[in-house]
Amino acid sequence: MNELIQRIERCSRRHPQQAIQLFHKLEQSAYREKRLSVALNALVRRFFICERLGHASNLNDELYSALQSAENSGLTYQAGRLMLCLGRVRYTEGIYNESIRFWTRCIDLCQITHDTEVLIEARIGLGQIYDALGDWEAAARILQDISLLLDSFDRPYLKSKLAINLGVNNLNIGKHALASELFKEALSHAQRGNITEYIAEAHWYLGILAQHEQNFDLAFQEVRYALRLAKASHYQWLLSAAANTLGELYVAQDQTGQAITIYLEGLDYAEKNGSRAQRNLCCQALSRLYESSGQTQLALNFARTHHQLSKEITELSTSDKFSQLREYDLSKKPPVELLLDLSSNSQLEEKTLDEALRYVCEQALQILRVDCICLWLKDRQQLRCEMLTSSIPLPFEIGKRLRQQDFLKYFQVIQNLHTPIATHDLRIHPAAKELDTLYQDAQLCSLLEISVRLHGNQIGVISFGKALQRKNWTREDLLFGSHLANLIQQVLSLDEYRQAQNRLENRVLERTQELQARTELLRTAHQNIFILSEIGREITSQLDRESIINTLYRHVNKLMPAELLSVGIYKAEQGMIDFPCNILRGKNLLPYHRNLQDPDLLSVWCVQHKKAIYINDIHEDYLHYIGIEGLDKLVAAESFDADSDSFTPVSLIYVPLIIKDRLLGLLSMQSSHAYAFERMHVDMLTTLAAYTAVAFDNADTYQQLSSAQQLLMSKEKLAALGALVAGIAHEINTPLGNCLLTATTLKESSGKFIRQFQEGSLKRSEFVHFTEVLNEANDMLMRNLLNASELVSSFKQVSVDQTSQQRRSFNLLKTSQEVVRTMQSRINKQGHQLQIDIPEAIVIDSFPGPYGQVITNFINNALLHGFEDRHKGVMRLSANQIDHQHVKICFSDNGAGISAEHLRRVFDPFFTTKLGHGGSGLGMNIVHNIVTDLLGGTINVESAIGAGTSITLILPIRALTGSDTNH
Repeated sequence: MNELIQRIERCSRRHPQQAIQLFHKLEQSAYREKRLSVALNALVRRFFICERLGHASNLNDELYSALQSAENSGLTYQAGRLMLCLGRVRYTEGIYNESIRFWTRCIDLCQITHDTEVLIEARIGLGQIYDALGDWEAAARILQDISLLLDSFDRPYLKSKLAINLGVNNLNIGKHALASELFKEALSHAQRGNITEYIAEAHWYLGILAQHEQNFDLAFQEVRYALRLAKASHYQWLLSAAANTLGELYVAQDQTGQAITIYLEGLDYAEKNGSRAQRNLCCQALSRLYESSGQTQLALNFARTHHQLSKEITELSTSDKFSQLREYDLSKKPPVELLLDLSSNSQLEEKTLDEALRYVCEQALQILRVDCICLWLKDRQQLRCEMLTSSIPLPFEIGKRLRQQDFLKYFQVIQNLHTPIATHDLRIHPAAKELDTLYQDAQLCSLLEISVRLHGNQIGVISFGKALQRKNWTREDLLFGSHLANLIQQVLSLDEYRQAQNRLENRVLERTQELQARTELLRTAHQNIFILSEIGREITSQLDRESIINTLYRHVNKLMPAELLSVGIYKAEQGMIDFPCNILRGKNLLPYHRNLQDPDLLSVWCVQHKKAIYINDIHEDYLHYIGIEGLDKLVAAESFDADSDSFTPVSLIYVPLIIKDRLLGLLSMQSSHAYAFERMHVDMLTTLAAYTAVAFDNADTYQQLSSAQQLLMSKEKLAALGALVAGIAHEINTPLGNCLLTATTLKESSGKFIRQFQEGSLKRSEFVHFTEVLNEANDMLMRNLLNASELVSSFKQVSVDQTSQQRRSFNLLKTSQEVVRTMQSRINKQGHQLQIDIPEAIVIDSFPGPYGQVITNFINNALLHGFEDRHKGVMRLSANQIDHQHVKICFSDNGAGISAEHLRRVFDPFFTTKLGHGGSGLGMNIVHNIVTDLLGGTINVESAIGAGTSITLILPIRALTGSDTNH
């Protein structure tokens, strides 16, 4: 298998796409054969080809998944290589912190696996990150360390890559001669190994050197040659990079048009390979070129893109992983690296204010190589020493305060401290005498003072002091000091944020407590709603108004925080609202009524507007509903007797009793305390009102049904059945309505057709259209009239007109098959099946039409009821002759089954569980009549929930006539 990988890799430079496909097939084959190591090796090889072609980022998810598999399976060698690949993807995207994480982990693994090749590539990657961040000295040290490893490891690919990176490093620090030698060395190694992409890259860098030396002819030659080689080797990254350089050369030659064209090509290449840095360079150059050519809108667009990319690169380059990276630098860290470590140290965010300030100041002693650091913060007309770090004894400690009247000149210096003040000799400081008093015998010689600001305002100053000898503050010292002051500002800002966050958390805690209280109220409300539901069941079970009101009063006083509860009955014909029952603090009041013509009554407003009234304080909220006169009418004096307690309502809730837009009355809940009720109480009372309205309506309906029932019971069975059949005749409305609509449409089309024919304006297309309409109308009329006819026929079957049936001998199997055949398409459409098991020899003398109707009804019931929300149901129709005179027919299904309470009513007329959904309730009643009366047999149904249904018919082989059965 390794030989196959090597053969594919050898052809990868000449046929990269084919190699990618072969590696991918090899991966899939290895996965199927559970050879994970081979699959991962092939994936790594495929990655390097894709990287050269500029679309390695497409493999990011595969690499992540593969790394997890390698780690779970203990494949350390493959895990290291996958980490190398993931680091390269992140480096190309400019996400250096993740690159560092993957490459440092890779290096650690290589110490175990001794994979020197991968170890070198990962270290080169770390050097590239230093170069990208502008720390060329650190990059040079790391790359030099790598060159020692390559002395005993002859790999042209790695030697060429290392020489190129060393050359770039020296090019950045201005050592052009050494850079040229290194690029030529890289070219030699690349040519020896036939590594086309590095041959191209070496020529490109030689072109850059020629550009720096103003040798534009040589530069054009080298860069164009590099571009040709990059295209030939599909080296996507170099296509973009070399296009940038060629664009710079065109700009230097004042060839703006050619420069724009090549930069646009470079931008396209950069977008394909996902390099933010290259895209950024192209956008910056295009912005300037379009601006110089007067195309301001394009210039602005590219400038915005450049700004966004720069921001992304800056954000992605900031990392708290540099502490890991430095562990792989074998040399001593210079001050800039110490500052970089301090800036990227995420632990600062985890420290308290004092710990963070102390840590920054202690690190600053090493970075600036000073003897003491003091942070002074403003506190009204004073300066307070917030932090002090010193390697020499000082005459004051943290907390020292400087009053403005004692240090007037020093305060003036700090007040005007807009830029850092570097005092090489402290004796010439504007406030030298005051500082000498402050520092006394500390023997400070030099002082660097930098303003500390927060939100744009000066809040203090940080002082860096050097003792015993003068220090000539350099530009680097000022930059480092300013950066340290910014870190101090970040620490202070973070502390301010924490304090604000604590205040916010306290506020959130308070709010949480409030919400918990409200949650408790909601929990109580939910419990109350459950209680209301139980009350509602009891209320709606009552069938007269007096019982309903008594049940309501018995329960609601326990649930609502109300002192007074009333039920009003709306009597429109009498122009009043009757309050027959009222309860105040557990005591029944006298009944009373309200006049509907009085506009200053809350009860009248409620029934007239059919809306709820919710008042927290009547003295503030009454004007939304009634006039001031209504305040004297809140209490009906006639409802109180001499022994009743006085009551003045302040909080009130009224809700109407409505059912089907019909107003029945209202419920009222009142309290003598302000804000006694909440919105949930309105909802609760509204729910209770809905139950009460339903109960009232049920009571009225029950009375009507009782009267109707008495009437029906007084009539004979068949007369009652006929009345009920007539009662549901509206079922025929749908097919007849369709027929009427079709006939009307046909009449209009016919009239239009006749007019056009008489006027001579009839066209062939209109004639064809009319014939199509005529055919469709005929089909519609026939279909709906047939449905209506069948429905009427089904209704008529209730009385089973036996004289209309035709009797003959028929083969039971063939007749059954014919019946089933008419239903087969519907059975198949719904995904079910019907099995027939009937001997061919059974012949009976009976009525095939009614028999077919019975079987059809069984099938319909199974499809509609038994197989509802089910798939792949099975029905079975079987028969056997049990003696010379009788045959047993059984129809069964494996459907949902019938509950016991429904099973006993299965033959009742008009009983159905699908009323309004395709069931009329007549089917099984008709079946019973046909089997028992016309066919002279018996029918029995057995069923249980979840066990399906079985229907058994015992029929005579020779059916008796109607006169026979009567005897």
